[in-house]
Amino acid sequence: MLNRKLVITAKDGFVRYGYFADGQPVELYGEPEQRTSLVGNIYAARVEKMAEGINGAFLEIDKGKKCYFPLSGKPPVKLTPGHKDRLVGGDVILLQITKDAVKTKLPVGSGNVSIDGKYFVLTLVDRRSGISRKITNGQERKRLTEFLKPHKEDGFGVVVRTNAEGVSEEELTADIVSLKERYRELMRKAGFAEGRTLLYEEPPYYITLGKELPKEELKEIVTDNRPIYDQLKSYYPEESNGAAANKIRFYPEEYPLEKLYRMDHFYEEALQKLVWLKSGGSLVIEHTEAMTVIDVNTAGVTKKKRKGKKVFFEMNLEAAKEIARQLRLRNISGIIVIDFINMELEKEKEALLAYLDEECRKDRVRCRVAGITTLGLVEMTRDKGRKPLYEQLR
Repeated sequence: MLNRKLVITAKDGFVRYGYFADGQPVELYGEPEQRTSLVGNIYAARVEKMAEGINGAFLEIDKGKKCYFPLSGKPPVKLTPGHKDRLVGGDVILLQITKDAVKTKLPVGSGNVSIDGKYFVLTLVDRRSGISRKITNGQERKRLTEFLKPHKEDGFGVVVRTNAEGVSEEELTADIVSLKERYRELMRKAGFAEGRTLLYEEPPYYITLGKELPKEELKEIVTDNRPIYDQLKSYYPEESNGAAANKIRFYPEEYPLEKLYRMDHFYEEALQKLVWLKSGGSLVIEHTEAMTVIDVNTAGVTKKKRKGKKVFFEMNLEAAKEIARQLRLRNISGIIVIDFINMELEKEKEALLAYLDEECRKDRVRCRVAGITTLGLVEMTRDKGRKPLYEQLR
C-alpha cells in the first residue's frame, strides 16, 4: 500500500500543501495563511436584485460583498416571511458559497447549505438521505442505512461519506451528534440574523482537507508550522486520542519540510504547459477563458513509426493516464478538450474513452467523459469548486 500523507508547509505568510503518495504529489494547493477563500462560508444573505433574464439573483452577503445565486434547483431556506416558492428583493435566505470569485465573476452561492463532518454531510434543502456510491459492499450499505434511521430529522438530509465505510458505530455516532449540534447552533444564529450576516466561517482548506481524504489511505498529516499544527489538533479533537492519535505530527527537524518533499520542484513542474511522457511523447496544457485544451504530441516517438499505428494507440493510453493525473494534481475543472493522436479503428477509440473514464474515476472530484466529436476531439468535464492551482498561486 502506498504511503499517503498530507504535507503542509508555510513561508512568508503563504501555505503550500499537498496530498502525497510515496513522496509523489497527487494533489497540490496553495493559499495565504490568512484565509481569503469564501468557499464553505454560510451567510444570512439579502436579495439585492433579481436577474430573471439569466435565471438568477444578486445577493448581499456582507457589507460591500455580493454573490450570484442561480435560481435553478429547490427553493432555499428563507429567514424572512413572504412567498415560500419564489424570491423577491429584500428576502433573506440561508446561503453557502460554493465557488470563489474568478476574475470579473462574483462568488457563487447555493441555497442547499451543507454541514460537513468526517463521515456525514447534513444538507438543509435536499432532505433526502443517501450513501456514497463509492461504498459498493452490499452488507456495509445495509449497515449504514440501518445506522441512519434513528438519526434522521425533518430539518435536514444526511449523506454518508465514503470515509464512513468500516468505521465503528461509536465513531459514526460521535460525528453525527456533533453535526446535529452544529446544525442547531447555525439555525439558532439564523433566527436572530438580519441580512448580510456571516453565520459560519469555514476554516482554511489546509485544515479541513484531511477529513475529505480516504481514512484508510491517509497515514499522516504533517506540518512544520506550529500555529497550523495547533489548528489541526483543535479541528480534529478525536485525533488526539485513540487509534488515530498519531496522524497529526509536528515536524521538528532542521532540514526544511518543503525541501524534504521537493515542494519547489513539484510546484514549478505543475505550472508548466509541457508535460513529458515516458514514451517520448508529450502533453501541452493550455487554459483559455472558456475551457482547458490538452494536445497530445508524438514528439520523439515518430522514429518508432515502423512499429505501426499500435504505438500511437499505446501512447494515447499513456497520455490518458497522465491527463487524469494532471487534472487532479492541478485541480483543473470545467470543460476540457483533448486532442489525442488520430486513431482509425472504432474499437481503439472506444477502448481509449473507457480507459480515460476508468482513470478519472480515481479522482475525488467527479469527472464525466462525454465522447469524441466529429473532429476527433475528446470532450470531458470536471466539477468546479476551488480555483485551479495556477490561479491559487498568483
